[in-house]
Amino acid sequence: MYLTENNGYYYHRMKSIFCIILTALSVIAFSIKAGAQTVSLIITNPSDMQRHEVVEADLQTICRLLGVDTQTPLVVKNAIGQEIVCQKSYDGKLLLAVSMQPNGKATYTVRAGQGGTFESRVSGKVYHNRLDDLTWENDRGIYRMYGPALQRTGEKSYGTDVWVKNTPVLVAEERYRLHMLGWQQGDSLRKAGQKAEGDSVFMNHSFHLDHGYGMDCYAVGASLGCGAPALMKEGSLLFPYCYKECKILDNGPLRFTAELTYGTTAEGITEHRLVSLDKGSHFNRMTVWYDGIVETMSLASGVVLHSEDNVILGKDYVLYADPTDNPAVHQSQIYVGTVYPSGVDETIVYKGSKNHALGVVHTYRGEPYTYYFGSAWSNYDVPSMAHWRLVADEFLLSLKNKLSVSIERK
Repeated sequence: MYLTENNGYYYHRMKSIFCIILTALSVIAFSIKAGAQTVSLIITNPSDMQRHEVVEADLQTICRLLGVDTQTPLVVKNAIGQEIVCQKSYDGKLLLAVSMQPNGKATYTVRAGQGGTFESRVSGKVYHNRLDDLTWENDRGIYRMYGPALQRTGEKSYGTDVWVKNTPVLVAEERYRLHMLGWQQGDSLRKAGQKAEGDSVFMNHSFHLDHGYGMDCYAVGASLGCGAPALMKEGSLLFPYCYKECKILDNGPLRFTAELTYGTTAEGITEHRLVSLDKGSHFNRMTVWYDGIVETMSLASGVVLHSEDNVILGKDYVLYADPTDNPAVHQSQIYVGTVYPSGVDETIVYKGSKNHALGVVHTYRGEPYTYYFGSAWSNYDVPSMAHWRLVADEFLLSLKNKLSVSIERK
């Protein structure tokens, strides 16, 4: 049968089908064209140091050049076409981990598409079953800040805790699981009159002892621990208590970020912190600010001192080799420190109920202030205090000579 105007039904039916096919082909062609678009990220190392770090590129610019929205999944490849891990951050950045030769230049390509699955090297979580601990880690170390459930117990733990590790694998969640399991089983055995067996079970599970991949052997208590901030009044530290609210903003695979709010003091001052940790870094980035400061105060940050030895007060950092909570048993050191790329007015040893090495900014009014705090372990990749000082020196240089990123349509 021939299709003519007289076969109205069939003619219009076929015409409609033909239009649908043309529209679909146009959509497919546009999608292929859009999918084929790529953007180049050209990264330059302005320093004469070998670099391995996470860099940021503006996500909005990349997506605009690709013709997609910022929710579209992206694929990043290196110069030989090998896909590498990337992450979109809460503040509108595309993150990627790069290795750069001294004064080197590298080009990466970005396109829209669903990428592969990569193992995360950064993660964090609030452990409500462990008194609201906020614990986060990367491939270098583990950190902990204490929450409202602990504060309700009355225990005096203020500062930032450090758990050492000697593996790039994320282990914090498994440590919590085994520790709680050992505590429960050990307690049951002790209640049944089997004290020795109960103690043995707990010892074999406790995260306070090294089972081959690190432990929690850093003493915090009523101190700043490793890197917490505190206001000073008449020369005395006003220790913060546990956080009141916590919001996790980024959670791997390359960066962890959390925002914390602390309770209002009797003076009507509220503290806020934004802390982040990148893959491969020994140092966390900390931005702290306060609401309610009426008159200028001093802002301090630093590390608690458990001995008088191995303290370095630099112009823009304080470093310390901590002997651990049981040096006779552990026979290792935890290297801790705070780094100040914007500078401080002075670095001092503060004498109080607990001594500290501090960086201090005077005439502070509550505005956001950024510094870095971090750690390393002698049983992992930083074997000595001299090495730790070199790590801090190179980290400061990297902050002052940032890798540059330019974005171009390919």
